[in-house]
Amino acid sequence: MDSTDSNSQAPNLTGGTDRPMLLMQGGPNSGETIALSTSHTTLGRHSENDVVFDEPLASRRHAVIMETGAGFSIRDLGSTNGTYLNDQRIGENDQPIENGDVIRLGGGSITAVFTEGGGRTMRLSTVGPPVTDVVVDARARQVYVRGDRLESPLTRKQFDLLMLLEGRKGEAVSRDEIANSVWPERPQGDVGNHEIEQSVRRVRVRIEEDPSNPILLITVRGYGYRLN
Repeated sequence: MDSTDSNSQAPNLTGGTDRPMLLMQGGPNSGETIALSTSHTTLGRHSENDVVFDEPLASRRHAVIMETGAGFSIRDLGSTNGTYLNDQRIGENDQPIENGDVIRLGGGSITAVFTEGGGRTMRLSTVGPPVTDVVVDARARQVYVRGDRLESPLTRKQFDLLMLLEGRKGEAVSRDEIANSVWPERPQGDVGNHEIEQSVRRVRVRIEEDPSNPILLITVRGYGYRLN
C-alpha cells in the first residue's frame, strides 16, 4: 500500500531503532513512540490494551497488530466503528501494514503511524489533527475542515450528525440511523425527513466550499447520506 496517496499527513523518516514502532498523533499521548515488543499488540480504549486510544469512537478492545513471517498486519476485532488504514476502512480479513501507514480507530481524531524497524523511526512534520477533508474531535467537540478548525462551533445536533457520518466515512448512513443517533430522546420515530434535511443543509454551509454543489456530504437518494 502506497501511503503517499493517503490524505493523512506524510511523516518524515529519521534514524532510530530496530524494532517497529507506533508514533501517536493526537490525544494525551501525542508525540509518544510505542515499540511493538510482542507478536500481538492490542489497540483500543480500555487501559489494559498495549496501545490506548483515549476517545469515545474507539471500542474497548478495538484492533490488534500481529507480527507474521511476511511482516506485520492489522485486524479489526469486531469494533463498533471500524478500523481505518490510511483513511480506508478495513474489512474482516487481516490487512498488511507498511512503513508510514496511518492507523485510525473508529474514524476518530487520534492516529498511530506505523514505522518499520531496520534503523528507522518516524517524526511528524506537524502537530495537530491530520489534514483530511473533515476531522471530528469528539472529546473537544471541535471540527476541522481541510486542517482548519471551525471557529464558530456547530450546534449540538449538527455536531452529532457530522460525528456519526465521520465515524462511518465512505458509508451510506440511513435516515433511520441518523434519527436514532442524533435524536435519541425521540425514540418513537417522529423525526421527519425535513428535520434531517435541514440539519444536513446547515452542516453543508459550514463544511462545503459550495453548499449547492456538495462534494463532502453527499445525498444517497432514497436512503440517507454519506460523508466522503
